[in-house]
Amino acid sequence: MKTFPLIAFGIALAAMLYSPLVLAHSGGTDSSGCHTNKKTGDYHCHTPKAGKTAKTEAKSSARTEARGSAKTVCSANVYNCADFSTHSEAQGVYERCLEKVGRDIHDLDRDDDGVACEALQ
Repeated sequence: MKTFPLIAFGIALAAMLYSPLVLAHSGGTDSSGCHTNKKTGDYHCHTPKAGKTAKTEAKSSARTEARGSAKTVCSANVYNCADFSTHSEAQGVYERCLEKVGRDIHDLDRDDDGVACEALQ
């Protein structure tokens, strides 16, 4: 009879130790629980509710900047082809970031032929 509480305690302890919080990395996040992956340049969040809002706000801000001025965000992957209404807008962002960071950070040229968002042509 004494073994049942011990087994139940062991299972509960194992479940707590295997929680997603224990598996998360240690830090470097902003106030929204988000950060930029240094290897890939992707901006992502670990707090689902705040993270989704933060990423959406970052993308909206980046889109506005890309369309409204010559300033382009090249520090993180925030654009995709659907964010542009013309091929020339997408190509301009592709070329500015390629020059600035040395790679297609937004993955706008998936076939590596130097032409961004070919479906917009």
